[in-house]
Amino acid sequence: MKLLIVDATNNFVRNYAVVPTLTTNGEPNGGVVGFLRSLGFFCRITSPDKIILVWDGPGGSKKRKAILKDYKEGRKPLRLNRNFEFELVDVEKNKVDQRIRLGLYLKDLPVYQLSIPDVEADDVVGYLVKMFYEDEKVIVSNDKDFYQLVSDKVSVFSPTKKMFMTDKVIYETFGIHPNNFALARALVGDESDNIKGIKGIGFKTLIKKFPFMSGVEKVTLDQLFKYCEENGEKFKRFLDDKQVIIDNHQVMQLENPIIGIGSIHKIEESLQKEIVFNATSFRMKLYEDGVTTFTDSFFQPFRCIIAKKG
Repeated sequence: MKLLIVDATNNFVRNYAVVPTLTTNGEPNGGVVGFLRSLGFFCRITSPDKIILVWDGPGGSKKRKAILKDYKEGRKPLRLNRNFEFELVDVEKNKVDQRIRLGLYLKDLPVYQLSIPDVEADDVVGYLVKMFYEDEKVIVSNDKDFYQLVSDKVSVFSPTKKMFMTDKVIYETFGIHPNNFALARALVGDESDNIKGIKGIGFKTLIKKFPFMSGVEKVTLDQLFKYCEENGEKFKRFLDDKQVIIDNHQVMQLENPIIGIGSIHKIEESLQKEIVFNATSFRMKLYEDGVTTFTDSFFQPFRCIIAKKG
């Protein structure tokens, strides 16, 4: 079985910010139209047997904030495509309205949706990779955090790069094997999530200092710190910031997702629900919103999913 796992929040926000479409009432609806177009494209290039859309749950980041208090702080307010001139309050209202409208469209498609309270999408995706360990999986996201999950059974499709990030591509790009990507990111940091790494350390410097991280063998925190202890003054800064590295790794690793047993039950229950495909209802919504750019090719992958189930 092939699974398409979409980082839905990431995909919605990206389209909401840049797609300049309007409803018949003149309201921006790029988040809705762009998301659906993207989803159709992802389906066509992967031909999945099952589609799982994973949303950040309400309060999802609070567990990581308990470890790193500045986690995701300082992000700029999300803005609409520059073609539109709205006050910030209108932008926020429009975003909520679009998200609700998108939910109505998605009810007509044969997709599973997961939004688990107090759990980030990253952790849900990490759990799904384990849950379906024997199946082929394609994760769709621009988030580099998912590179650590890449294996012979898992690839990440980057919508902005429009390419599949395999273990070979990740190694050629960063010089790091996916098995060691979470640890590498703990050292380098992540500006988008306001996670500060070790000063002056980027991927190129990292490989020069720790060449073994390019190998397939997984490097543990203990092995990293032992190597620093054994190799003198040049590695002292890593030991001085030992707790920073430990905390960063705890926040960034997805091998053991930050997710409780109750949340796991909710995921499993959600994946047992019956999915439907109602093309007529979907087309009616398109008509109501004045959207005319969806051809029959959009619906074909979803028909295939239903046919496989039958």
